[in-house]
Parts: sequence; C-alpha cells; structure tokens
Amino acid sequence: WLYSLIMNCRNGLYRFGVLKRHVYQYPVIGVGNLRLGGTGKTPMIELLITRLQKHTSLAVLSRGYGRKSKGFQYVEVDMDSELVGDEPSQIKSNFPKVLVAVDANRVSGIQKIQSEHPEIQTILLDDVYQHLSVKPNLLILLTAYDHLYVDDYVLPAGRLRESKSGAVRADIIVVTKCPESLTPLGKRLIKDRLVPQPFQSVFFATEAYSQPYAISDKSILLDKSLIKTIVLITGIASAKKLKDYLERSFSAVNHIEFGDHHWFNTADLDELSSGFKKLDRNSSAIVTTEKDAQRLSLLTKDEKYSDLPIFALPVQTSFFDEDERAFNLKLNEFVRSFA
Repeated sequence: WLYSLIMNCRNGLYRFGVLKRHVYQYPVIGVGNLRLGGTGKTPMIELLITRLQKHTSLAVLSRGYGRKSKGFQYVEVDMDSELVGDEPSQIKSNFPKVLVAVDANRVSGIQKIQSEHPEIQTILLDDVYQHLSVKPNLLILLTAYDHLYVDDYVLPAGRLRESKSGAVRADIIVVTKCPESLTPLGKRLIKDRLVPQPFQSVFFATEAYSQPYAISDKSILLDKSLIKTIVLITGIASAKKLKDYLERSFSAVNHIEFGDHHWFNTADLDELSSGFKKLDRNSSAIVTTEKDAQRLSLLTKDEKYSDLPIFALPVQTSFFDEDERAFNLKLNEFVRSFA
C-alpha cells in the first residue's frame, strides 16, 4: 500500500499538470507494461518496425536497461552491448537501417533525435509506460496471458510497477504469449476480466519461433534433423514457454537458467563449455534467445569459446488472424492521422 500510494501521488502530479508531460505533433508510439519483465516488449517493437518502416522514417528510443554508459547514445551494428543494453543491440542487429538510440531521459532523447535527424517522422519508445514526462500519441500496454496485470499486486507483494488503475492510460492493450489454441470464448473471458475503457482496443497475440541461427554467423542455421540434445541457456524473465517449445522439437533439453538481463562472464562460459564437452557434439547444440545472444557474443569472441555451437532462436509477436487485421487497421489509421 505504501508503494502504491507513492506511485499514485507521482502519477497524480502528472495527471493534474503539476509535473509537465510533453506531447508531440508527429507519431510517437510507446510500448510498455505494468508488470516487471516478460511481456514481450522487444518483439512488439520489432513488429511495429516491420509494419511501419515501409511507410515512414523510423527511430527507436530505449533507456538501454543495464548498460554501462550514461546519457544519450546511438546504437550501431556490432557495438558492444554493454554500452547500450542487450535489447537495443538486438533491435539494431535485426534492423540495421533503423535509427536506434538509448537515453534514460526520453524527453532529451527525443529532442536529440529531432535536432540531429529531422528526417525522422515516427519515434517508437521502448519500455516507456512509467516514464510519464512523455505522453505518446499512441500507448500500447502489454500483459502476458499467464500473468495478467489484473491478477497481480504492486511491488513488493507482487510484480506490478504501479497500480492496476494505470492501465487506463493505454490506447491499446495487447495480451501477449497466448496459446495458439485460445478460442474466441477464451478471448472474451479475458477481455471481460480486463474491463477495458470504451476507447481502448484489446488484441491477442502469441509467440512464433523462427529457425535458430549461429550467433557468430547469421547465415549458419541449425539443422534440426541432426540435433537430438539442446543445452538451453537463458537470462530472461521467464523461459518456460521457450523451454516447452524446444522440448516438443528435441529429445532432450538441459536448461541453464540465470536472472533477467544477466551479464554472462567467463565462469558461466567455462561451466557451459565443460558440460557441453560431455555430450555428443554431432547431435547436440546450444540454444539461447536473441537478447541473451547479445551478451554472450561478447565472450564468444575469445578463441577459448569460439568453437561452442551457440544458436540464437528468434521470436516474433504474431497476432491471431482477426486481431492482425484489426491491429493493422488501427495502426494505419493512427499514422495517417498525422499526414
């Protein structure tokens, strides 16, 4: 109750204009959540890039969680992820032509992009839901199917960053990581529990996995027909769905799990290497997430670990068919409103 009181007072200062919120006259799209980690913010940002990059000049601005640099920083391909954070590094790696930057102060970050890149027409803000000094023109709230914010509590009793009432700020609510078997009735029951406002749209999405690629060379793909045993190494909020997916595809999955945004060190790689040597190298491989791959790749540049067959497994947000059409329509209408 104390944490909730503090956050509600802070939010109230912005709501009543005591603290200033910056509003922009061009498309600024924010993505965030109420719950700590694990809702699929980065895949959603990448989906938005895919949808919009053919129609508008894009920039992505993130705070660069866990980075070792300060202030504003542009993200470049092959840049040390420790300087900018693993998620911005992943986005830049997958979309090298898109401008990606990090700045904990979103207002100054937007101003910097505006002044140095006037050609940018649309800005995507990653993990911005609690950053109230910026008011996105379109705010997307993510909530995971198996961890709906309506079932959780504010820190430290639960995992919510702020009260559930904060959901009212969203224009769009996306229920992520849904099972593919989710029925229309199941969607309706979840929507009824979320109790969206009349102006809010609710969409449902699942996760789709692509072919794993070698973190040393994206052109090298994992040959699933030869592999029986997978060593899964993760440092994300929740790896359950990923592990379940791999267990359906391979005979054995050995999971080495670390905390979210864990910065891997040589001791971790030594342990991984030692364990992998006990397996049949011809029928075994190491799999990780694209986010973890950004941190692991720093260490695998060392010849000591360069021969480890580590593959990154891409994951994309994928809407159900009817939600896909409705979401695209909503997004296109929003962008056109600034034309």
